[in-house]
Amino acid sequence: MRRVLALRGRLEATDLRPGPAVDAAFGELVGLCCHPPDVCTGTVLDRLAPHLDTLRALSAIGEGRMEEHWADRIATAADPRAELERFPYLGNYHDLVRMELAALAAVGVPAPRHVVVLGSGPLPLTGLVLAQRHGASVVHVDRDPGAVRAGSAVAAATGPGVPVRSLLADLEAPRLRPELAAELGRADLVLVGALVGADPDTKSAISARLAEAVRPAARLLVRSAAGLRTVLYPPVGTEDLPGLEVLLEVHPRTDVVNSVLVARARE
Repeated sequence: MRRVLALRGRLEATDLRPGPAVDAAFGELVGLCCHPPDVCTGTVLDRLAPHLDTLRALSAIGEGRMEEHWADRIATAADPRAELERFPYLGNYHDLVRMELAALAAVGVPAPRHVVVLGSGPLPLTGLVLAQRHGASVVHVDRDPGAVRAGSAVAAATGPGVPVRSLLADLEAPRLRPELAAELGRADLVLVGALVGADPDTKSAISARLAEAVRPAARLLVRSAAGLRTVLYPPVGTEDLPGLEVLLEVHPRTDVVNSVLVARARE
C-alpha cells in the first residue's frame, strides 16, 4: 500500500504528460498492479478504498495524455508504422486482442467481421489491430472530438485503405445518434472500453441501452479489471450490465491489465 500511495504522490506532483518522471511512475504502478507481491491480498484493496477514485482518475488522465502524445507522434512521423512500433504498450494491445478473440472462440463465436469500438480514444489501437491483423471492418466511437480527429489521423497514417472509420457520438446523450444506432444494429461485435461509463450507474444505463440496440446474434466484450488492477480501472460485474447475459469472464495473470466479460443481449 505504501508503494501505491507513494506513486500517487509522485504522479500528483506532475502534469501527467509523458516524460521520464511520469513514464517511470506509471510503469511502476502498472507493474505493481499486474504483478503484486505475494503478500498482497484483498486487505490491501480495502485499505486503498479511500484512494481508488483519485488513483483511477490519475490513470485515466495519464492514459489520455499518453495517447494524445503518441497519436501526434505517429500521425506526423515520416514513417508512421515504424513510429507505431515504438509505442511502449503496443505488445499489450496485441495480447489483449488475442485474449478477447480467444474468449469469443471459447463461447463458440468466430472472429468478428464488423466491430464497433466504444470509447476508442485518440490512439485506437484495439480497432487498428482488429482491422490490420484480423481483417475486421471497424467503427471507432468516441464522444471527444479531439480524440476522434486524432484517431482518424493515426488510422489514415498507419493503414491507408484499411476498413476503419470514426464516429463522434456520446452514449450518455438522451438519444443515440442515428448513425451510431445503425452501426450497432449491423455489428457482430461491440467492444465497450474500460472507461466507458464513469460510475456503476452510468455503466448500467449504457449497457441497458446497448442491449436494446444490438442485434440478437451480436456479442459484446466489456472490459473490466480485477484484483489490484482495479487501482487503474473500475471493476465491472454482471450486476452492472442489466439487459445483458454474461457468458464468460476472463481475468489475465500476465502483463495485460484488463479483464473482459463476453456477453449478449438477453432474449
